Amino acid sequence: MLFRIVTAAFAAMCLSTPTVAGAQSEPSSSATSDNATMERAVDQLFARWAEPNSPGAVIAVLRDGQIIYSQGYGAANLEYGVPNTPATVFHLASVSKQFTAFAIYQLAHEGKLSLDDDVRKYVPKLHDFGKPITIRQLLHHTSGVRDQWNLLALAGWRLDDEITDDDVAHLLFQQTELNFEPGDQFLYSNSGYTLLAMVVRQVSGKTLPEFTKERIFDPLGMSHTHFQDKYGMPVKDRAYSYGRQPDGKYQYIALTYSTVGPSSLFSTVGDLARWDENFYTGQVGGLTLLAEMQQKGKLNNGKDINYASGLSIGKYRGLRTVEHSGGDAAYRTNILRFPDQHFSVVILANAGDLTPAALSFRIADIYLKELLKPARDKPTLDDKPEVAVDPKILDAYVGDYELRPGFIISVSKDNDHLVTRATGQPSFPMYAVSNTAFRLRVVPAEIVFDDVAQGGAAQNAVLHQNGAILPLKRITISKPAGDRLKAYEGHYYSAELGVIYDVFVRENVLMVHYPRGELDLQPVGTDAFTTGFPIGNLKFACVDDGKCNAMSIDDGRVKRLRFDKVSLDPIGSKSSQ
Repeated sequence: MLFRIVTAAFAAMCLSTPTVAGAQSEPSSSATSDNATMERAVDQLFARWAEPNSPGAVIAVLRDGQIIYSQGYGAANLEYGVPNTPATVFHLASVSKQFTAFAIYQLAHEGKLSLDDDVRKYVPKLHDFGKPITIRQLLHHTSGVRDQWNLLALAGWRLDDEITDDDVAHLLFQQTELNFEPGDQFLYSNSGYTLLAMVVRQVSGKTLPEFTKERIFDPLGMSHTHFQDKYGMPVKDRAYSYGRQPDGKYQYIALTYSTVGPSSLFSTVGDLARWDENFYTGQVGGLTLLAEMQQKGKLNNGKDINYASGLSIGKYRGLRTVEHSGGDAAYRTNILRFPDQHFSVVILANAGDLTPAALSFRIADIYLKELLKPARDKPTLDDKPEVAVDPKILDAYVGDYELRPGFIISVSKDNDHLVTRATGQPSFPMYAVSNTAFRLRVVPAEIVFDDVAQGGAAQNAVLHQNGAILPLKRITISKPAGDRLKAYEGHYYSAELGVIYDVFVRENVLMVHYPRGELDLQPVGTDAFTTGFPIGNLKFACVDDGKCNAMSIDDGRVKRLRFDKVSLDPIGSKSSQ
């Protein structure tokens, strides 16, 4: 069912939302009919999450400073059957970044800092990397600073550990290398916004939660919004997050962040409507500040990027857009703004399989239909039922397929179904929709193999995902011999993480044990291996005599993380006494 809750609190929220100045005429019957048609179309987009035994979302459609439609779908809490309503409070994940950026711009406009200041002026404990990292580079994700969540995972932290500002700072201050020279590239880094929160505290003398409450949330009347720097504090009317598991069931996903800057903002769609309208009125900060905040970042080579201080700047079907999405635990969020049309969509979700960014544009398709240029046709996966396939047929598809150099999709067989694993990602089961086509449940993706004769092996396949058609080619990866695997064995220490990884051979498979985890390594090249999160890609450094004395890790947001082989004496040995 769809939850259409109209409470006194929600009515008051809608009435107090900023509105366009001037008298508002009563809508005509045809306009009312059109609105109802559009609302039904929006509801249909969320139908699969609209049941009381499913997590879901809350949406708000904004036009000319008013909430023209807001709706809750599914449950905010499955254990107690609490529905999502427009008054439900959500963790916003990376949508938080624009608020941290706004705080920095406020301080800059007051002359208390410059965006071109070296961040070490305010955070001197950060390593001196030889070249300054500016506040502007942190805002635009061009600093080269490694991502904190990936570093924490590599160091053995788990999502259900309490993670504090001090925990993150300790790890960031241990880093002695960057992913790249500051300003050379764009690479999303949550660490940059943690450092920005430190700057706010150093310059203003107030924590980010204190500063934003006083300078943003209170002036805008955002009474249900706050940065949470202690995860255990109760949040009235909050939604809890639930991730969809391979078997189709939902599981509660804990989130224990006690750190702010890149994340940890809580809010409602009503409060975010006030924030959205401020981009038009400049009530807080002023229009000049807001315009500067929406200027695209620039690389050292002069090339513009599409990121601007916690906001992504783009175009959709001919119209300018400003947006940002977020995802922590199983929270999924997005704010999409069409500034020239004074139109926005806010989606806050607690279902991990819901995609707010894509759905935001689908809602825009409904309301801005007459203004949008024709969309390019994208092939989609139609609904097909699962079918039973003779397990013997599956043998023809087992193997390694290259999507691009260094990125392999490995297909294996588990009894009567196929299992796929992409480079640096976990394994996922697939289900058959024909003798040659197989789909994943966790994402809308399908692999279609060549039809082969009995006893043969497929040499090619096609991956269908997000409207793209990507060819896959079977490759043969030479597996290192047993003596070569032995050369990799040993203890490897990272001074930047302060942890030791153990590499060893088990049943002719190279394994790596890291703090609180163990993964098998699959060869993808000379001395190069791939495995699941958090390690991703791993390469050993070996000398001519065959001895390997170091290894490096690249998991996407952490690059060139070095580990040196070390000798550890067993407990009880003479040398350890």
